[in-house]
Amino acid sequence: MKRTLIALGTLALVSTAFAQQHVHNPEAAPDHDTKPQVAADSKAQAKQPGVTKIKDGSTARGQGSGVAKASKAEEHGQSHADAREAKPHTVPEQGGTPK
Repeated sequence: MKRTLIALGTLALVSTAFAQQHVHNPEAAPDHDTKPQVAADSKAQAKQPGVTKIKDGSTARGQGSGVAKASKAEEHGQSHADAREAKPHTVPEQGGTPK
């Protein structure tokens, strides 16, 4: 029994020491040479200077606004939505399911 307890204690110490070797230190410098990082850097450097898109969430449309114009499908859908809203609405009455 004593040997089993000693073996379990030793195993616990060894396993915690092994587990601590793989902990990533948050204060350590981040890896900047990974494949995705290198690809992003090369894409950023290949970008031509000039017009920058607005990324403020505005709804402005038109040339240079950075917001894409509506497609034909979007315009068609919006016209249907406008037609639905133009129809007179009836307010549903409270009463539950008819018998």
